[in-house]
Amino acid sequence: MTEVIKKLEDLLKFILEEIVESKEGISIRTMEKDDTIVLKVKVTDGELGKVIGKNGLTANAIRGVLQAAGVKDKLNVNVEFVD
Repeated sequence: MTEVIKKLEDLLKFILEEIVESKEGISIRTMEKDDTIVLKVKVTDGELGKVIGKNGLTANAIRGVLQAAGVKDKLNVNVEFVD
């Protein structure tokens, strides 16, 4: 299970690094609840708007990619963006 979580975190980090300018400001916390993985994302001040995007389109796309990545292992993946 931890290998799967590591792959999900790496995928999320890769996506976020392509969006934000301050790559070292990316912080990802992971929580497990049964078959649900919650990834809490925090980025440098002022970069959250880029990650969420207009009307939340970028954030929803990121969530969709990670949910699709979790399907193979029968996991429900949630991504939360923390201010």
